[in-house]
Amino acid sequence: MDFWNRLDEVADRWNVLRHPFYVRWSEGTLTREELALYSAQYAHAVEALAAGTRRAAELAPSPTSEEHAAEEEAHVALWAEFAGAVGGTEADPLPETAECIRAWSGPDRDLLPTLTALYAVESAQPAISETKRAGLTDRYGFEPGPATAYFDLHAVRDLEHARVGREAIAELLDDATDEDALVAEAEWALAANWHLLDGVDRACAADEEAA
Repeated sequence: MDFWNRLDEVADRWNVLRHPFYVRWSEGTLTREELALYSAQYAHAVEALAAGTRRAAELAPSPTSEEHAAEEEAHVALWAEFAGAVGGTEADPLPETAECIRAWSGPDRDLLPTLTALYAVESAQPAISETKRAGLTDRYGFEPGPATAYFDLHAVRDLEHARVGREAIAELLDDATDEDALVAEAEWALAANWHLLDGVDRACAADEEAA
């Protein structure tokens, strides 16, 4: 099996649209409190993704990598608009969220593992963002605007980010000495997103029990 098929297999294994939390999002059965808690935890992932793209720009400076990093850094404010719309407030990362921060930011990664982890995350984002945007407007009564802006953008822009990332990986792949390690980096990034949602589910259940 070639490298790209292996990445596709990993992406399917950790497709968060099958996670119970996102299934409930699509069904419209999350409470506003659950959305708020999620927004506070995923904010850390948004910041970690920005850090990961900044890492790539530092390792391979170019107008394209700098633009990508600056764009993701600007998206932190877009996420804050969503969080504000659902009543989210700042919160310390849960243990599962802390794992996602490490997996997405990768401060000690070399260039090719960094690009591979970013590609794994960003190639999954258009479908995820489209699903979450539809849930917000169709199930939770939000109008397109501040609550949906982050998802509106990522449903489109990450198609381009994933394309550029794939091209950059392909240019370096022939010199890679350990494709297994690269696939493992992709799996870590995707599994960490799933585990972040596990942590949100756990925290939501704990809040419900305490209520």
